[in-house]
Amino acid sequence: MPRVAFRMKIKPEFKEEYVKLHQNVDQPLLEEYRMVGVINYSIFLAEDGTLFAFMDCDDWEAFERAVRKSPNQAVWAEKVYPLFEIKPDAPGGMVILREVFHMDQDEP
Repeated sequence: MPRVAFRMKIKPEFKEEYVKLHQNVDQPLLEEYRMVGVINYSIFLAEDGTLFAFMDCDDWEAFERAVRKSPNQAVWAEKVYPLFEIKPDAPGGMVILREVFHMDQDEP
């Protein structure tokens, strides 16, 4: 299963609003993510507003294509994009990280 990790940054003054929004993510968006092969998606927040996200998905490129044309993603973006220093779909807004180590749980 391909894994993708990326970094983004919200404005520090919007940390609590960002957390609150993610306590009730739109269900149609989550269902759509599942339909395009997202198995696991976690986001971590640092004090300075840096976000680290990790996703297991069948096909990252297919996920990106689906998100670009999704009305559910557009609704979600209207809620969260104003909180970002650089919008995730703008150059430099989402930085893909290269995996350099992974430990599988089922191996000794």
